[in-house]
Amino acid sequence: MKQYPNGLDILVATGWSTSFLAANLPAKHKFYFVQSDETRFHPKDSEWQHITRLSYLMSFNYLTEARWIKSWLLENFGHQAQLIPNGLDPSLFHPTNPLQPKGHKPRILLEGAIELPYKGMAEAFEAVSDLDVEVWCVSSYGRPKHGWKCDRFFEQVPMKEMAKIYSSCDILLKLSRVEGFFGPPMEMMACGGAVIVGRVTGYDEYIVDGVNALVVEPDDVSAARMAVQKLIFDHELRNRLIENGKKTAAAWSWDKPMDDLENYYYNVLEGNVGISVTDVRIATNKSIAFFFYQLLGIELRDSLSPSSNLPSSQAGMHNYAHRLSLRLEKLAVYRLIANILGRAYYRYRKAVGHINTARFRVNNK
Repeated sequence: MKQYPNGLDILVATGWSTSFLAANLPAKHKFYFVQSDETRFHPKDSEWQHITRLSYLMSFNYLTEARWIKSWLLENFGHQAQLIPNGLDPSLFHPTNPLQPKGHKPRILLEGAIELPYKGMAEAFEAVSDLDVEVWCVSSYGRPKHGWKCDRFFEQVPMKEMAKIYSSCDILLKLSRVEGFFGPPMEMMACGGAVIVGRVTGYDEYIVDGVNALVVEPDDVSAARMAVQKLIFDHELRNRLIENGKKTAAAWSWDKPMDDLENYYYNVLEGNVGISVTDVRIATNKSIAFFFYQLLGIELRDSLSPSSNLPSSQAGMHNYAHRLSLRLEKLAVYRLIANILGRAYYRYRKAVGHINTARFRVNNK
């Protein structure tokens, strides 16, 4: 926050927790980029679910990447969201040399945060557990459990390295139960692999069952296993899905969406579109944010300081523990000890080969 610039024209909140911070930061126009119904990230009727829902009541200019989210925002909250479709960067995602040559067994890729149950990684591992296949896994949060079939594991992979992993595998199996517009299936298509996905919100933005991918119910492990077997033995079907997948990925270039986004921002700045900024709307946003910070036990002035953090969106975080960590963070001695321990732990992990500096890059994997 010490480096927050003055005179901003545009400020964009990119998730429920950042929306409350955006409500109190200065900018001419504020936007809320909604990438999913994030109330589903939390246990039903938990305080975090209620807080997340409150974020959608704030008066921002709303934009989203998926048609279903645009309809959901309008039907449930009355927001006329601007649709900026997602896209793919072909310089990042394209067929490349595999990390290791493919063997006689089909290589299945499972991608998703293992510790987030709604990503369906436990079901995906169960689906391939009895198959004569090689299993690779990419996870940004959590490692494979003991007994899970996993031949090679990658953790917190930088985006630019993912093409090598996709190109090393034959089939991507992704059984998420919560998504907005998921990128990995399209990324796998661009890298020349076949795709099996769960029927989740946003899948039909670009996936057509039997045309460029196979679609199963995300909690139907048997159907997922049968789909994998079908692609293993039906070479004609797999090749057809791969070819149509390449065409799909090629049609989702980022060029037009980026032009559309730029034009949208300019039109808001010029007053042609978007909500009007009024004192009442600004005050309403701040009122909602006020209760958010009150729940955390944070003074509003402290919430904008570099020493405070917004809460994690992971389900089950205990409020009191989080409030305690925020207070401890303000103690110089605590920060010093934490930094020393953090560096020591990092060096230990690096020494045993579990992590490398590239894993600290900010990315979506």
